[in-house]
Amino acid sequence: MKDAIIVGFGLAGFHCALELQKHKKDFLIISNEREGASKNAGGVFNPTVLKRYTMSWRGEEFFDQAISTYSFFEEKYNINVFQKIPIIYYFNQLSNHNDWTVASNRKGLDRFLSPLINTDANKGINANFGYAKLQNVGKLDISKTLEGFKKKLDSNSFSQKEFDYGELKFINNKIEYKNVKARYIVFCEGFQLKRNPWFSYLPLEGSKGEFLHIRSKVLSQKKIIKAGLFIVPIEKDLFWVGANFDRKDKTSKPTKSGKDWILVKLKSFLDSPFEVVDHKAAIRPTVKDRRPLLGAHPKQKNLYIFNGLGSRGVLMGPLLAKWMYKFVVEKKKLYPELAINRFETYFSNPKNIDV
Repeated sequence: MKDAIIVGFGLAGFHCALELQKHKKDFLIISNEREGASKNAGGVFNPTVLKRYTMSWRGEEFFDQAISTYSFFEEKYNINVFQKIPIIYYFNQLSNHNDWTVASNRKGLDRFLSPLINTDANKGINANFGYAKLQNVGKLDISKTLEGFKKKLDSNSFSQKEFDYGELKFINNKIEYKNVKARYIVFCEGFQLKRNPWFSYLPLEGSKGEFLHIRSKVLSQKKIIKAGLFIVPIEKDLFWVGANFDRKDKTSKPTKSGKDWILVKLKSFLDSPFEVVDHKAAIRPTVKDRRPLLGAHPKQKNLYIFNGLGSRGVLMGPLLAKWMYKFVVEKKKLYPELAINRFETYFSNPKNIDV
């Protein structure tokens, strides 16, 4: 008997499994291993909202748990996946200087926003209005994290297959999937949730993001750049650049318009040669009210969802997984901002499978 079956292995599935592993619980991950939003993300770790010079919702709590979790993971798995490097934020007008200075003196934000405004030129970059630095931030190598975790799992804990909803059975308050019995199941499917017959009623809207990989011999590997979009170092001379937001197109196919949008932004501040080596797209699992989706199905109580991490999965995943574990195993309440029962009126007649 497994404690849990986890469907999906992006950041949500990883953190759900890692939290179970911490508590010595037995689980099976089922994943088709398609490239979803997690593996295509830049991995930026930042608890602030730069557009408004504010902290993200419960940003410091998420930050502290994430630092602890990634340190634990690196030590346990003998792997380096998390890098603390500054984000260099380029201003687009002089009035930003005062806003930044005020924000950098606020409690909480002063932990991350360095008050110093820099006006000196950076090689290869147009910085007409100067820049400032975010400290105590960084990036997570998501692909390396997922592969490092997966590598240590045996065949009884990971199945690289498509999940068949029609094979899930409910027997005596337990579940059974193709002869695997478990106490409960957690769906961590990202945007694929739209196909889920039990949770597709939830308002997971999805936001398409396109990004580029570029080569540049000028840009630094020791900092992340934010100037309308992110430039995140990957390895020697290689950088992740993105991303745009498209809420209408729900395909993961890269488009010329998406690439052109990124290139226009990039060329507006990058005054040095670069080479585009890749162009990809993915659908972020974003929610109507910009909060994650955690909770139990309204009728089938041993069916759970852990989804909607959006563009902040690196930051929020560890603490959300901890809260999810307490909700499922210890029967603790979830914050109302996260619990899916906030969308109870959306639930009318889900397509339950006849078993």
